[in-house]
Amino acid sequence: MSYNFLKIEKPEKPEDIYAYVKKGFKMPPSIEETVDEILKEIKTRGDIAVLKYSEKFDNYRAKSIDDLKVKEKEIKSAADRFKKNFPLLVEALDVSSENIRKYHASQMEREAGSWMIKPEKGKELGQITLPIERAGIYIPGGRYIYPSSVLMTVIPALIAGVKEIVICTPPMPDGSLNEVLLYLCRKFGIREIYKIGGAQAIVVLAYGTNSIRRVDKIVGPGNIYVASAKKKVFGDVGIDSLAGPSEIAVIADGSSSSSLIAADLIAQAEHDPDSISILLTDSIKIARETIENIYRHLDLLKKDYGSKINISVILKSLKRNCKIIYHKEKDWLIKICNMIAPEHLEIMTEDPKRILRRIKNAGAIFIGEHSPVAVGDYIGGTDHVIPTKGNARFSSPLGVSDFLKRSSVTLYKKNALKKEAEFIETLSEFERLFAHGYSVRIRFRE
Repeated sequence: MSYNFLKIEKPEKPEDIYAYVKKGFKMPPSIEETVDEILKEIKTRGDIAVLKYSEKFDNYRAKSIDDLKVKEKEIKSAADRFKKNFPLLVEALDVSSENIRKYHASQMEREAGSWMIKPEKGKELGQITLPIERAGIYIPGGRYIYPSSVLMTVIPALIAGVKEIVICTPPMPDGSLNEVLLYLCRKFGIREIYKIGGAQAIVVLAYGTNSIRRVDKIVGPGNIYVASAKKKVFGDVGIDSLAGPSEIAVIADGSSSSSLIAADLIAQAEHDPDSISILLTDSIKIARETIENIYRHLDLLKKDYGSKINISVILKSLKRNCKIIYHKEKDWLIKICNMIAPEHLEIMTEDPKRILRRIKNAGAIFIGEHSPVAVGDYIGGTDHVIPTKGNARFSSPLGVSDFLKRSSVTLYKKNALKKEAEFIETLSEFERLFAHGYSVRIRFRE
């Protein structure tokens, strides 16, 4: 098939590309209104409202909340069938699980900890780090399910030491769940699983009902209703992030493979019609060849996978959101990359580590031709829940720290407090918070 929808762009200002990536997505008012209604009704009517919305949105008519909770027998039988019928997939999940476990265990060793210092006599300061007690994980489901998302959310929670993990996922119309999900739940010892999807699942996790206890934090991907609900409950409960469409930026030079670049841009476009795919190159030859290879790969994908691959989504995404950017100066391209702070960044250059040292903002970075984003999506070990919409400027991929909370610790003995009491009183009087200074002074009157 003949294609002709991509062109090489030569923007004069980096800000032009930033404006494109940050064009943003506005939540339609109708979705906001629907989520507001769900939130209000579940908070006031509890279980009855959950059953109502399960039938309305999940197409599953449950008689009671007990019907929405997965039974131990159902978990065991589904897990056993899955293990017997899909041995290669089980092996792939085992390898992925172990890689993810090793990576996040190393995170735990290096990033988490409790400590105390004694800056001077009579004074101790420090930090206590503890896991959150109860985490809610949302897993998209129904006809399609992403076992990789189970691994990427559950494993760091377990390594952080979370004792109670609750999963919500939409059922199929007959009330069943995909066997791979139940296999993984059994593998990780998760027994509290509810057949609840969409915004109603987020509200249930955030506020609880008569039958379901609320959680402390909610993580996991979801559709636009899930994103809207997470935004509305934030503050009453913790959330991981407000994710937007997936993104990739590739920095490439004349030494790169335009065929591999094209394949990786297409892979990102497969996520969603709003997914963003950007090539940043200082080689006009690579820019031209990448466009040619995108068209070539589209035909090969249709030939290899037929109707199984959603070419329609890929084409919509590429036509709307694929940018082939050329500039003769690599420094200029690096500046653009740091400005847009992509969710995924691939560095395919002659000396990728030199480029890496200059990257300040990116969610997940993949180095060299043999490290495509797909490695991080499935098997490498790093987490694939990553900030989008330029949020890598100030936030990070999901990890063990997302399931930990820190308390500061202060211990002053009498002499240490006496030494600094005058300063506390001086500062409190300046701020006109006189009772603060008084609370210190009174300790030396008796």
